[in-house]
Amino acid sequence: MFRKILLCTLVLLLTACSGLVFATDPYASIMAFNGHSGKPNVSTLGVMDIINMTPWDISIGKGPMGTPMLNGMSTQEINSFWLSGFNKPASSSGSTPSNFGNNFAFHSIQIPLSNLSNMWPLASNQSPNGQTITPTGQNVTNSPYTNPTAYATIPIVFNSKSFAQNNNTVALNFSATSSAGFQVMYVLPGGPRPMIDYYPGTALSLGDGTNNYGWVSCDYAGGNTATIVDFLTIQQLQTQGGNNWQPITNNLGGVTQNTQNSKYKSGSSWQTAVQCPAYLNVGGMVYPNFSQVAGDNEGLDLVVILQAGGYTDMQVLFLAVPHNSDKFLKS
Repeated sequence: MFRKILLCTLVLLLTACSGLVFATDPYASIMAFNGHSGKPNVSTLGVMDIINMTPWDISIGKGPMGTPMLNGMSTQEINSFWLSGFNKPASSSGSTPSNFGNNFAFHSIQIPLSNLSNMWPLASNQSPNGQTITPTGQNVTNSPYTNPTAYATIPIVFNSKSFAQNNNTVALNFSATSSAGFQVMYVLPGGPRPMIDYYPGTALSLGDGTNNYGWVSCDYAGGNTATIVDFLTIQQLQTQGGNNWQPITNNLGGVTQNTQNSKYKSGSSWQTAVQCPAYLNVGGMVYPNFSQVAGDNEGLDLVVILQAGGYTDMQVLFLAVPHNSDKFLKS
């Protein structure tokens, strides 16, 4: 189900409008990298930082500790781990000591990424198989793409260092998606040869569980050049206390109209104008008053931010902000 949701999201939400598409768990997604023939138009450095700036322990990946995850995304093996909250002491009297991460920074992990100009060989690969679809999008066989698209998904559990969900935790699914280009082949009735639609290299997307809200894009993906598109996505996995995860405002990173590349190509024509982030692709999710679930009575919201672009590291940031401030929530 999660795979279908993710793939449908990447293909269907292509314009800068909003509307009822399908009901699903709330999510947020950003384009982490987009490159044509090795020339990126969304540039990021070749590392991903995972930083815990909350008072809660956070488990990342499937248990037990040390389980391999996100194979193909990094130049080294990545195993499941947990990070201590930022207010934890340097050691503890329990059987499991505090975990501050690696030598990048306290409460953080830095993951070296595989070559961004090549598609990441992640766990699940939607390989094309000479399929065709009708112009209306029906009768899809095999993969809907003419180029390979791979993805991998892991859980993130908040207020846990055991990788287990319980009455004092909430959780997200984190996914990395890598594609050699989103383009779809179809044949017109009686047409002499197949035709191809080039879908845009999309940057931002979010959904609140009922409505999905507009992709923004700098460029289209596809054509006869080598095209690599990488996405980072988070989606609701566990809730507590009557609250749900909510996407943050869709202009957190600043969005401006790109006048030169403001449309995407469909066949031989340019289609709907879209918007483009000026410097960073930034999106994320909020869990309102997570302190109530965690039982710390601090009145804090849990915020998870995805960020890439602008010659920065890719980043997954975990923040705690006062519940009485709603600046992160979508209006």
